[in-house]
Order: sequence, then structure tokens, then C-alpha cells
Amino acid sequence: MTAAEGKTMETAELVPTEGFCQAIAKLPTGVTVLTTVAEDSPVGCTANAVMSLSADTPSILVSLGSHSRTLAAILDTGSFAVNTLSWSQRELTRKFATGSPAERFAGVPWQPERRVPVLSAAGMALVCEVGDTADLLDHTVVVGKVVWLRDTNAAPTVLYGREQYPLGA
Repeated sequence: MTAAEGKTMETAELVPTEGFCQAIAKLPTGVTVLTTVAEDSPVGCTANAVMSLSADTPSILVSLGSHSRTLAAILDTGSFAVNTLSWSQRELTRKFATGSPAERFAGVPWQPERRVPVLSAAGMALVCEVGDTADLLDHTVVVGKVVWLRDTNAAPTVLYGREQYPLGA
């Protein structure tokens, strides 16, 4: 075995972060807003690391930065919602990604479902109870057990190359 063959992930030289980000941006992904409650106020953030886990036990996986305020609130309350956004709602993506956390819900209609804020105009919304969690690198992966859903069949927005596109347009 050569020295290169013996390298582990800990000692292997990784690709540069900028190159990785440019490449991974070419992987189309859904655009969602995760919502929950902190101190009796709605909180949320944009997330694209969301995927189905199981249909037999309806569940999903979400991944958030370990220092995310929304993650802390999700873990504290034990529940959250995943809201998909349509093309007409694409500005909400930026608002929930970069806006002041205290102002993200300003002017955004929502209603509580099982004590979790759900965006009124979300094309699809899932309310989940927190299952298992795993701290991986600088993120935390959360299993969400789906306890409520609404699906209006509205076409979602996808992210590709750091830009948003309407699906099915």
C-alpha cells in the first residue's frame, strides 16, 4: 500500500471550498423555508438540504448549520415545518436567508398548525416532530417525523447555479 492509498478522510487533501461550492451549486435542489417557534415568536430560515427519508414511517431529513438560531429553536421546541415556495414567492427565499431574523416574518401570512408556523401560501407544507439528530462536521442533521401535511400541487421553485427557477415552467 502506498502512502496515498493509506490516507484517510482526516489526512487527505480536500478540494478548495470555493471550487466545491461552485460545483455543488450545479446540483439542482428544492427551495424551502423551515419554520418553528422561539420564545412564542415565529422563526425560520431558507434551507435546501431537505430530503425524504422513509414513506413507511413518513419522515424527512433536514441539515442546518450547527450554529443556526432556527436549528436551536427546532431542537428546543421539538417540532418544525418545511414550506416549499412557488416562483411567485421567490423573494421569500432571500428574505428568510439573509434578512434580519426578527423581521423575516414581517408581512408574511402564516397560520399555526400543531403550534408550528406554516406559511399560508406554501405550495406544500409538512409539520414534523423531531426524531433523531446527528452532529456531522459543521452541521446537524435532523430526522423529522411528518405529523401533518398540506399539498396544493403548486409547482415549486428549484435552485440551480445559485439562481432560482420555476419548476415546470
